[in-house]
Amino acid sequence: MKMIAIFLAALFSLLAGCQAVTTEPVAYSEDSESDLFDPETFERYSSIVVEAGTPEKPVDMRLWYTRPDELTADTPVMMVMHGGRRDADVYRDYWGAYANEYDVLIVAPEISDDDYPTGWGYQTGNWVTPDSSSVDETKGQRNPPEQSSFAALERAFDKLRDAFALEATEYDIWGHGSGAQFVTRMVMLYPQARIGTAVAANSGTYTFPDWTLPLRYGLKNTGVEEDDLKPSYAHHLVVMLGTADNDPSHRLLSKLDIAIAQGAHRLEKGKNFYAANKAKAEELGTEFNWELETVYGIGHSGQKMSVAGARYLLAGEKERALFPLDDDSDSDGGSETQEKNELLQGSGAEDDPFADMD
Repeated sequence: MKMIAIFLAALFSLLAGCQAVTTEPVAYSEDSESDLFDPETFERYSSIVVEAGTPEKPVDMRLWYTRPDELTADTPVMMVMHGGRRDADVYRDYWGAYANEYDVLIVAPEISDDDYPTGWGYQTGNWVTPDSSSVDETKGQRNPPEQSSFAALERAFDKLRDAFALEATEYDIWGHGSGAQFVTRMVMLYPQARIGTAVAANSGTYTFPDWTLPLRYGLKNTGVEEDDLKPSYAHHLVVMLGTADNDPSHRLLSKLDIAIAQGAHRLEKGKNFYAANKAKAEELGTEFNWELETVYGIGHSGQKMSVAGARYLLAGEKERALFPLDDDSDSDGGSETQEKNELLQGSGAEDDPFADMD
């Protein structure tokens, strides 16, 4: 009996002590099955579905977002494009912490494989049909521009403005890998997009200003003429390259001759793409608002390049150029690119569309 009394006394003491303990809030995780979460965090990390299609091509697009604590009509919008895995929620999470830090609405649109299948639907913006070929211009056909995933993103932006009562008239956009392919082609093929600053990080292929090749390597049969590039060059596009993304054997890179001709690896491809377009702008006598930004020591990592992208877009900080290009080296780069472009005639091998899915 005495032992029972001692046990009960100890139990009551333990319970009293527990009541005095203040528990820390449980961090929210979308994968958690717990009902215990911080409601404010739950509200800030969420998603909405908006109508972003046309009567001919209906599209319900999910927009994964993180909003700042104080969301006002003046809050700017930052679009973050996912990789080839269509993992928009992952990229939203990469950027999520910046919403509060910089008072910006972070939005990761999901270009779903159901609405826009294969790389033709996403990386080239559904500009051409999925039966198109990058080495055989006789295959496939053009889609109406309003059925492109570029136009769908523009419509989604309008729905986002309505949903959050925003007054923003433009948005900044960032993409890595396949997302970077989407961004560069949106600027080149759909320059009417309301983009403020566009950043394309570590793309695996580029659409060069070359009319001897069809998408995704050139502009043949795209409906884009030389003068149409002038508004594209007026955009502020930043080609962002990790200096360690220099592996010519990377598993996601296309091994076709037509792809290798753009450069041995992503770092070289990006430099050649920038140089070729700079030379084309000079030829056209038009303004050229593109930049080349190198990020030292980073390879093909969407998460790490997100940090550099946010630093550039949200904090206004640039990398210090350790080896700045002078005018002579710029000219040499353009000449090298012109020589390489002569190789962009295909390898005769069967094309493997969008082998580099990120």
